[in-house]
Parts: sequence; C-alpha cells; structure tokens
Amino acid sequence: MKKNLLVFLLLLLHFSVFAQNQYLVVFKDKANSTYSVSNPKQFLSDRSIQRRAKQKIAITERDLPPNVSYLTEISKKGAKVLYKSRWLNAALIETTPAILNQILKFSFVKGLEGTGDIRSARLGGVSESSGPGNKFDSEEVTDNGFSQTQLAMLGADKMHTKGFRGEGMLIGVLDSGFQNADQLSFFKDLFTDKRVIGTYDFVDRELNVYNDHTHGTNVLSCMAAYEIGKIVGTAYKASYLLLRTEDTSSETKREEANWLFGAEMADSVGVDVINTSLGYSTFDNPAQNYKYADMNGDRALATRAADWAAQTGILVVASAGNEGNGSWKYVGTPADADSIIAVGAVTSNRSVATFSSYGPSGDGRIKPDLAAQGQSTLVGTPGNTIGYSNGTSFASPLMAGFAASFWQAFPELTNMQVRDYLIRSASQYENPDNRIGYGIPDFEKAYEIAELDQLIANLKKQGKDVVVFPNPSNSQSDPMKVWILKDDAGQSFEYKLVDMTGKIIWSQTTTDKTITLPTKVDYWQTNYILKVTSENLNFTTKVARN
Repeated sequence: MKKNLLVFLLLLLHFSVFAQNQYLVVFKDKANSTYSVSNPKQFLSDRSIQRRAKQKIAITERDLPPNVSYLTEISKKGAKVLYKSRWLNAALIETTPAILNQILKFSFVKGLEGTGDIRSARLGGVSESSGPGNKFDSEEVTDNGFSQTQLAMLGADKMHTKGFRGEGMLIGVLDSGFQNADQLSFFKDLFTDKRVIGTYDFVDRELNVYNDHTHGTNVLSCMAAYEIGKIVGTAYKASYLLLRTEDTSSETKREEANWLFGAEMADSVGVDVINTSLGYSTFDNPAQNYKYADMNGDRALATRAADWAAQTGILVVASAGNEGNGSWKYVGTPADADSIIAVGAVTSNRSVATFSSYGPSGDGRIKPDLAAQGQSTLVGTPGNTIGYSNGTSFASPLMAGFAASFWQAFPELTNMQVRDYLIRSASQYENPDNRIGYGIPDFEKAYEIAELDQLIANLKKQGKDVVVFPNPSNSQSDPMKVWILKDDAGQSFEYKLVDMTGKIIWSQTTTDKTITLPTKVDYWQTNYILKVTSENLNFTTKVARN
C-alpha cells in the first residue's frame, strides 16, 4: 500500500511540474518595436486602414503588434506562443508553472491578465449557473415559419426595397461554429458569390468553422440567409468573416481571450460591423465569476476588447443575454461596453421577452441599448430547415445586419453616428428603460433623421440661415420643423405663420433655435408664409401642407 501511494504521489508531482497550462502574459510597453504607425500595412489590411481614414481615426501605438523580441525571449524559455494581442499588448502562451515563473521575471513583462491558468475553470468543476449544458438553453428551434415579421419590425423590408441590403459592407461574426453553413440552400448566394471572405477557429486553431457547433449557423441566417418564400436576412448581400471564438464544452475566461483575438482579426481584415451573440458573467469555476458591479464598461476583458474595436471604427453589436428569468438577471460582457449596441429581445408583438437580460450596466448606464425580435425568431438550421427560435442571440444579428445595411445608405457616417441614428429612431427614445433600452429602431425614421442632418450640414456650409423641413408637410404625423442655422442670429426668436391676406394665424416667441410648427389647428389648409425674426435675422418663406 505504501509503495503504491508513493508511486501515485510521484506521478502527481510529475504532472504538476510538467503540466502545460495557458496564460495571458501582458507586456509593459512596445519599446523598440519593429512595427511603426507610419507603416500600418505591416499589420493592417488596406480596408482596415481605409476604415480608419474615412472616420478620421488615427493609427496609434495600441494598433502595433507586440514586440517581436519579447515573444522570442518567451519562446527561448520553452513556452509556446499561441496567440498575440495588439490591443492588450499581450501573448497567450502555453507552458508549465515553473517556466511561467521565469517569464514573469523578465523586465518587459507586466504580469498576467487574470490570475493563473486562463482555463483554470476547467479544473474547478461545473457550476450550476453556467455549465456548458445550458449555455444556449433558450435557443432551440421549434417550428417552421417566415421572416417578414422580424424584418418589418425594424423597417428592414422597406430598407431592402430602397436598395440597401448590405452590398459593400463586411460583417465579422464571432460565435461557436457554423455547422454545415457552406452546404445550405439559404446560404447558396452567399457562397456562390464568394462573400465569405475568411474563416478561423480560435478554439481548435484551424481554418474550418463548418464542422463545429450549430449556434453560429442560426445566427448567420438572421443576417445572410436568402431563400425566397422561406427566409431573408437583414443584410443578405453583405460579405462575412466567420470566426469561432466560443468553446461550447466549457465556460472559461479563455473564451474572452478568444473574443479579443477574434475582434483584432476582424479589425485587421477591415470589417465594418461585428456581431457577437455571446456573453459572459459566470463560469464553470465560480471563483472566476463576475459580479454585477463588474459590468461597468471597463472591467471585463471582452468588454474592453469591444470598446477597443469600436475605437477603430467598427460598429460592435452584442446580444444582451438570456438571464432575465435567471439568478444573474443582468447583461453580461461584452454587452456592458459603452461604445457598442447591446440588443435585447422582444416578441413578435413588440413586448419584452421575459428571458431578455436586464439593465442598467453596473455603473448605471442604459442597457440594453436597442431591441429586435428575439422570441420566435425565424432562423436557418444546419439541417437545411428553417424554424422559430428564442434568444437575444438572434435579436443581435437582426440588428447587426440592419445596422450594416443602414450604414450602406450613408457610407460617410462613423460607427458612432450610425449607432446614434438607430437610437434616435427607436420606439422609446424619449423614455428608455432597463429592459429594451431606447426600444426598437425604425429604418424610415433613422433614414429621415440622417438625411435631414446631412441637409442641415450642407445648407449651413452654403451660408443658409434657416431650414424648414419637411416642406410641404403631408400629415399631422409628419410635423414641419424649423431650424435656425445662423450662429449669431440672436437670443430671442419670433416665429409667425401668416395667411395670404397678411393675417397672423399663429406666433411664438422663444429662445429655442429649433421648433416644431403646430399641427392640431384648423387653419392648416394649403399655403402660408412663415416669418422668423430676431435681433440679427429676418427670414420669410412659403410653407404648405398637402
């Protein structure tokens, strides 16, 4: 018995000494780098560089890859470098604890992201709240159906009719795998047109993403599917980068690191929009769980990565989570990031889906930001069928494709302007809440707001003093607004409506440089004269209601 025990202890000691763990090692600086911000083609594609230039975003030291000499020194110690991070200035390495201790003594090493093995949750057992068995438990396909309802809710059907279907836009999808996606009839156009521009699996470190999990296939169908009479996605003419970052066999912080690597790849390729129908809050090892207060837009690795992606000009769209009925209840990471669109779920009749995660963020910001149909959402399956499914995982890609196609209509916009227009068009913009944020956006309204802003900006450049829009106005639901553009127009403004006999039928004196003309009056018939006067302004124009 003693001999057997001794052998067992020696084996255990051998295992502890030579076990290959994974660590995310962070460096102190990028000093003496072989890379330069003046030569970004070393590490960014032309499309990535152009996206930054269009949005007037400078390439900075954060964009530089980690110092090659630092990676070389780590490799010389016997550690294997698996992935590198530009934004975190870090490397994911595989090595023993003994070699790690030597690496941590390097003068250029700042320390570890997190504590210990980034996959350490694997050693701690599976927690009841977040085990792999229930990671996507709200997302089972149950029935056949058609996608018109979820498109019309956003006005995406009208958007498509207007000719905006995602052409020229590139969407990166970070998910758990895209099983059979390259063989499905509703993705036929996507692959025939060669609009999948790249793939990578960060879990298995291979190019094939079509042999893993089903979830990404369902998600992709909400954007990219096109099969007349069956299913149509919100950006079915866009191009796609398909990345597997999620390991469905576990829930560890390695998946957050994969998310970071995936977002950086998406950036370097030049994507315009990222959809991520993933979220993290609790892990297999409860010791690694986040607290609600950690969802403050700064703490979690995936959150920081999402904001870094946004700072490069990418519009990041993330599912809010399916914890509304659970013990966690709130949004997770990266949905808490402050520069992205976190998407909650509603039903087909626009009411809140009970499973949709709550806001606000841990620091009190409005979350989710927007909402789309996430209950009984029509999705495509790896079995080449279509059916209804539940989850904010599907509200998010509906929104991401919608945002990409809207952006196609206004290519000069920045990512944050696109986000702003969608929010301003949303159903409860004036009264947001902690269930669906600012509500459900509307294409026609967002389009009108963006078009008007462009008009005002152009007229101001031309030296125009006042804008009246729309003119003529067609109904009481489409009120006429007046904007005073002249910077030195004064402090107090008198607005008058005068009929053709010179009779004043309405007037208002205010300090506001923007007003809405009244609609609920019986004198609105055909043509009137609008007069706007102030200390340094005397403006007159004809206005009409059809």
